[in-house]
Amino acid sequence: MRNIARGVSAVVIALALASPGWAASETKAGSAKEEKAESKAVTKGSEEIRKVQEALKDKGEDPGAIDGMMGKKTRAAIRAFQKANGIKVTGTVDDQTAEKLGVQKEAKK
Repeated sequence: MRNIARGVSAVVIALALASPGWAASETKAGSAKEEKAESKAVTKGSEEIRKVQEALKDKGEDPGAIDGMMGKKTRAAIRAFQKANGIKVTGTVDDQTAEKLGVQKEAKK
């Protein structure tokens, strides 16, 4: 019985360690696709938001990374700027906030 159990264990271990070459390449390909999608998401920020972030930084607020993404730090910086400038605090770039920041809002499509 012990010999059979050892034989079965050896087969299970051998099968677990053996994987076809295509399986590894699919995993690598999947990872590469995910990384490419993530990098696109990171680099594809709005130019309008990027300008707002730069303006906030120029005005002494910290919007975080100038990446064109409306994240928590950018919203907090907008709120702080609005509060400091007597603008209704919304955390969004309305016309009055854009004007005070010196940025033009893009026309809605």
